Amino acid sequence: MNKLIMFFVIFFVFNLKANEVQIIEEVLGNGLEVTNHSKVSVHYIGRLEDNNEFDNSYKRNQPFQFQIGVRQVILGWETGLLGMKEGGKRKIFIPYDLAYGESGAGDLIPPKSNLIFEIEILKVSPPKYNQLDSYQLKLAMSDKSFTILDIRNSEEINNSGKIPGSVLLKAFDEKGNFLPDFLKGYQEIIEPGEKVVFVSEHGIISSILANGFAEQLNQINIYNLKDGIDGLKKIKFKFEKN
Repeated sequence: MNKLIMFFVIFFVFNLKANEVQIIEEVLGNGLEVTNHSKVSVHYIGRLEDNNEFDNSYKRNQPFQFQIGVRQVILGWETGLLGMKEGGKRKIFIPYDLAYGESGAGDLIPPKSNLIFEIEILKVSPPKYNQLDSYQLKLAMSDKSFTILDIRNSEEINNSGKIPGSVLLKAFDEKGNFLPDFLKGYQEIIEPGEKVVFVSEHGIISSILANGFAEQLNQINIYNLKDGIDGLKKIKFKFEKN
């Protein structure tokens, strides 16, 4: 499990400011949609606000491949590509705080540079883990082959209550740091290949954990409760007191 420990040593949670990325032009695609943790292959042209081009993958004849949501690209790309589909094109404006910030990048991108990208989605591959919505979780609860693993802290669990039949295993401390002991506890509870549904308060932290297990550890049958406890509350789910 050392790979996952290293994954969370460099892991941190950030707030996405999707409303600050502006879509200037768009040609809709008709293939798979880009979601969080999708793997995508794209062509792009990057320009400064004065229209000066600083990068162009078409000229190199080399598509760029990366995974959404794991900070392999600037924040403006993390949010600006969501919702696009294979075959689609989008021109977006990215403010400097979601690009290369106050320092810029080398000689080509000056400090505090707002950027404009033209992006074409060539291929989308979905995440290796699976998403369950609130109703699907209720079905999974009746299936003994699933283990529902609630990774929240005790305060969050006490506030909402416990998912009946779920296993409680805290994954992060109050400061958001990943707990290495979580891996040991996981191995004691979960058999290899067992179906596991990670649950967090909003579904975001659990999706990052699910992605880590699927990508870094090549674990199969990994699931995430898409909207977390928030989604269950919306359907009037009956929790039990912890």
